[in-house]
Amino acid sequence: MMDYKYIEQLIDRYFDGETTLEEEQILRKFFAQEEIPEHLRQWQPLFLAEHKLSEAHLDASFDNRILALTGEQHVQARRISLSMRMRPLFKAAAFIAFAIVFGTAVEHAAGTASTYPDNTVMSEQDELNADETTPIDIKSAEATEGLADTVLANPTLTPLAQ
Repeated sequence: MMDYKYIEQLIDRYFDGETTLEEEQILRKFFAQEEIPEHLRQWQPLFLAEHKLSEAHLDASFDNRILALTGEQHVQARRISLSMRMRPLFKAAAFIAFAIVFGTAVEHAAGTASTYPDNTVMSEQDELNADETTPIDIKSAEATEGLADTVLANPTLTPLAQ
């Protein structure tokens, strides 16, 4: 007669809830054999049932049958990759980069005017001929009217459309 002390110890530890998954697998394999000692046969149905249940898997039609019984539709979940999750962030970053580049280009194109701390604006031509012109305060309405009068009175300026 063979010594089955290890199997008996595993059974005791199993019922105490102290076995690992590997040890439980050892018990299932042991009780799946045909020759088992008489004093251990009482536990064979338990471990064979666990073995059969661990092998049993639901087929693909199970979900459809249950959903048909409940009247709900089956909705398949989509997998979303990391790049798809980050796409809104990429769009926002691209928009911000575009706004910065566009703003810089507009500022550079409009860079022919220099702004001074006292809110006056002079063009490059005005800076070259600073002795002939004076800075204009854009915030005052009188200065704007004075500028219009000066431009209209200047004979060297030619109108765009004649």
